[in-house]
Amino acid sequence: MNTQHRNNVSDDCQSINLRHHNTRSSKPSDHGRESSSALPIPTDLIIDIFSRLPLKSIAICRCVSKTWASTLRRQDFTDFYLRKSSTRPQILLAPVKNRELFFFSSPQPQYLQENLPSVVANCHMKLSFGGFGEIRCGRPVHGLACLRQLRVSEGERETVLFICNPSTRQVLHLPKVKTSRPVVKSMFGYDPIDKQFKVLCMTRFNDGRDYHEHQVLTLGAPDRSWRMLECCIPHYGDPPKEICINGVLYYKSINKSTETYLIVCFDVRSEMFSFIEVKVTLQRALLRGALRNCNGLGLFISEDNGYFRSSVSERSTSVQLWVLEDVEKQEWSDHIYLLPALWKNLVGRDCLFFAGVTLTNEIVLAPSFSSYPFYLYYLNTKRNTVVARLVEIQGIDVSDYYMDHVVLDHVEDVKLYDV
Repeated sequence: MNTQHRNNVSDDCQSINLRHHNTRSSKPSDHGRESSSALPIPTDLIIDIFSRLPLKSIAICRCVSKTWASTLRRQDFTDFYLRKSSTRPQILLAPVKNRELFFFSSPQPQYLQENLPSVVANCHMKLSFGGFGEIRCGRPVHGLACLRQLRVSEGERETVLFICNPSTRQVLHLPKVKTSRPVVKSMFGYDPIDKQFKVLCMTRFNDGRDYHEHQVLTLGAPDRSWRMLECCIPHYGDPPKEICINGVLYYKSINKSTETYLIVCFDVRSEMFSFIEVKVTLQRALLRGALRNCNGLGLFISEDNGYFRSSVSERSTSVQLWVLEDVEKQEWSDHIYLLPALWKNLVGRDCLFFAGVTLTNEIVLAPSFSSYPFYLYYLNTKRNTVVARLVEIQGIDVSDYYMDHVVLDHVEDVKLYDV
C-alpha cells in the first residue's frame, strides 16, 4: 500500500476503530484486579458505523484488512447500505465523449432540506473503450448499468457485454452470447422480489429486421450461462430503448403480423413476455415518444410547430404525458401541459430530453449535448401552464460530450458482484 493510500485511510477512517486489543493493566484496578479484555463490538454496531461512510471511504476501508473486507462484503451490510441509500437517492449522469463513458452523481434536489439553485456532482469513474465500433450504455437500473461494445476480433465483428457498478467501480465481463448472428441487442432489468439482475438479449441478422433469438442471463447465478426464451409474437424495430419499472422491462416494437406498434413487456422474475397493443390514438405518440418511469409506465412527447418529438426545444409549445393506469384493461390517462410564454428565452439552444418524473410530479428535462453551465429543468405540473425552475449541476468537468443518461432516484450499491 503506497503512502498516499495510507494517508487516505487515516483521513477517512480515523473516527472508526473496530479493532480492540486484549490488554492487561500493569497496575491493579481499584478493586485490586487486573482489567479484563475489552468486549468485542457487536456486528450490528459495526455495520451501522460502516453504513455511515461515503462511497470513497467504503472502498478504502476494504483495503485495510481481511477482516474489514469480509465485513464489507456481508449480505446484511450491503443490503442495509442499499436501504439507507434508497432514503437519500441521487441523480446519476452518464456523459459520453468519443469512446469514453463517465459516471457522475449528485444529490437529488427534492430530497434536500433547502430548495437550492445548484448541487455538486462527483465523478465516480471513467471507462475508456478502444477498437472498432460504438459503445452503448443501457439505462442504469437499481445502481448498475449494462454496457455493450461492438468490436472486431480476428476479423469478425462481435458484441461484448459488461456490467458496471459506478458506486464500486466494478466492471464485469459477461459470457459470450450463444449465437451465430452478429447483431446483439441487450436490455437490463431488476427483479425487486428475488433481488436479481438479469440481462435480456435479442439477436438478428444484419440484413433482417426480426428479432429471432431471445436469451436471458441472471447475474450471479450458479450456471453462469445464457438461456433461450420463447416469444409468442414475432416483432422487430430499431434498437429498443427500454425502461424497467417494478420488475418489468418495457420497450417499443412493431408486430410483424399486423405491422402495428406495440409495447413489449418482459417480466424479469418469471421471464415471460406479454404485449400491450396500442390503440390508434396512441400510435403516433408511441412512434415519436419516449418510454419513461412516471411513477408507473409513461409515454412522453412534445409538440413543436405541429410536429411531435421525444425531445423539447425552444420551439416546443407543450409537453404531453400518457400514463398507463390499468395494465389489464390497457387504459391510459392523457395530460397536456402548456409551456410558459418565455420558454424560448429560458431554454435557448438546448435540446432537452425527458429524464423522468419526481415523487412530487415534477417533470425533469436534461440537455442532450454539452452545456455549460449544465442545468436540469424542473416543470411544476400542478397547473395546465407549467412553472419551470432550473437547478445547476456543478462539477461535470467534461467538454464536448453527449449526455447518454440522466437517471433519477439512483441508489448506491456497494455489493461486489460475480458473473
